[in-house]
Amino acid sequence: MSGRVIKNDEEYERARVALLDMAARLDDPLKDMDPEERRKMHWKYDRTAELMKLYSRGRDVERDPSLKEQYDAAGWDYQDFSEPVKAVQPKPQTNTQGKPKHAPERPPEPQKQQTKVSSWLDD
Repeated sequence: MSGRVIKNDEEYERARVALLDMAARLDDPLKDMDPEERRKMHWKYDRTAELMKLYSRGRDVERDPSLKEQYDAAGWDYQDFSEPVKAVQPKPQTNTQGKPKHAPERPPEPQKQQTKVSSWLDD
């Protein structure tokens, strides 16, 4: 198994809620969604459902180790909880242009000149 995994029951619950939300949005005939956005959401839905299934099977194997043989015989994947779950570290972004990325420089603001109308306040 590579990439993202569900690490604990709290993440599983968040994934479940997100899955239900995506299902509602995908099923809404009045939702005006362009085809590319719909395709991406379907992919996220399928990936989330797969991760939830792996997590659930892994917890089942943890509770009943005899299921491991059955899942292996059936060719079903499951999340292995015998090893600590490692968080996927995002790769640091590198600047390939050789120039540091920062906000564009703004020209210095011109000095405000005191107008004659308000100069009487100084007296």
